Amino acid sequence: MERGYAGKSLWKWEELPEKVDERYIDYARANASIGINGVVLNNVNADPRILRRDYLKKVAALADVFRKYHIRVYLTANFAAPLKPSATPDVMKQWGGIGDLDTADPRDPHVQAWWKAKVDEIYELIPDFGGFLVKANSEGMPGPQDYHCTHAEGANLLVCALKPHGGIVMWRTFVYNPEIDKDRIKVLIKSFFRLMGSLMTM
Repeated sequence: MERGYAGKSLWKWEELPEKVDERYIDYARANASIGINGVVLNNVNADPRILRRDYLKKVAALADVFRKYHIRVYLTANFAAPLKPSATPDVMKQWGGIGDLDTADPRDPHVQAWWKAKVDEIYELIPDFGGFLVKANSEGMPGPQDYHCTHAEGANLLVCALKPHGGIVMWRTFVYNPEIDKDRIKVLIKSFFRLMGSLMTM
């Protein structure tokens, strides 16, 4: 809900965490009044910097406001966040990675350790953090398919990091890539049907 899909961010990141705008309280009350109990704070085309400690402190300040209204905060995670800035895919060069790794391959033990440490850091600051939303391998966003892995392997990387804390992963099935197929529904089926079938028979 960072922009309500229009305009600038609802959150004054440059003022947080020192200054908490009164409108955040109004926003929390309005959501709580209609039964909304969670909010993803940032855009699905996630800037990796949202996971840096300085930004996590800003997120924690918002979480302190929303907690009073029983609203948990979530973040959209950029799959390439563990990368060094120089190793970040071209689409993310404008921001750069925030890690120190040369890969974001979900099978790599160093990548797994990076996410575990990052999630532990988040829960240190935000004990009731809800979890991650992920837009991966869609419209140029990085994802597990960059490393010849499935969406399930990418999701499970984050699930393993979040599970000890009770957090969840929301993996977007909107994986629009005209190079695979121009029909968006067919792309979704080609990307997820086999994975969903295996889950249903477990």
